Amino acid sequence: MFKEKMVTPAIPERVFALCKIVEKGPITVADIKDKMEPKFLGNGSEYFNDYKNAAEELGLITISDDLLSLAVEPKTVKNIESMRRYINNNLERLNNGQFYRVTQAYYDMGSEILKCDKNIATLGPMFSDMVGMPVDAMAMRAWRFWAAFLGFGYLQEKARDYMFIIPNAYVFLDDIISSVEFEKKKKYTITEFIDLITPMANIVITNTSQKELSYGVSNGLRALHDKKKIKLEHIHDQEDMWSLYPLKAYSNDSIITHISVL
Repeated sequence: MFKEKMVTPAIPERVFALCKIVEKGPITVADIKDKMEPKFLGNGSEYFNDYKNAAEELGLITISDDLLSLAVEPKTVKNIESMRRYINNNLERLNNGQFYRVTQAYYDMGSEILKCDKNIATLGPMFSDMVGMPVDAMAMRAWRFWAAFLGFGYLQEKARDYMFIIPNAYVFLDDIISSVEFEKKKKYTITEFIDLITPMANIVITNTSQKELSYGVSNGLRALHDKKKIKLEHIHDQEDMWSLYPLKAYSNDSIITHISVL
């Protein structure tokens, strides 16, 4: 799911449910599979290996001698939100995988992604060209579940297969910021702020040399500002200036020189 091809059965809820079982103590592969997919149900579905592999790739579990064990502290899987924060802060080590590369390409497109077909499953060929690896319809459907869950955007749903992620890194950036030891209310220059949230945020922040923040990152920072989690400032006569993606509907300045974590 994260190291190689994305697959739809490995949804976040199944990964979390598996971790909660393993949290109680080491368990054999056969036993946990029977708990997750009891044979008596007779539905013929066998998704276990997909979400087991996803949990292992994410570093949430380890497998040794056919025995599954929790690889993180129990507080990491206390709830699905704490699991999400852990994953978001550790995505960089999976930067060669399909999920990471598609997400990065998605953000690099900026607002141009809004002009694409709103059926996410049809965008596989476009992303295949962008990331240099095959991305099919199933992979894109799998991507949308995790992209929405990890907070890379908001899922716009009109029909079962008509789902589109509107780029907004609010939840993802909130998770990253909460893990960094920022001094509350201190004015950090924008470059200092970016340096402190990298490499964890490299998946969405790539064009640092141009000092321009993408459409999705700009949406996320503005949302964090509006919710009073951070304060964006443009202090005049400062050399260190970065640009947010301009939005006519947003009255605040598109130039940032400082960010405070509130």
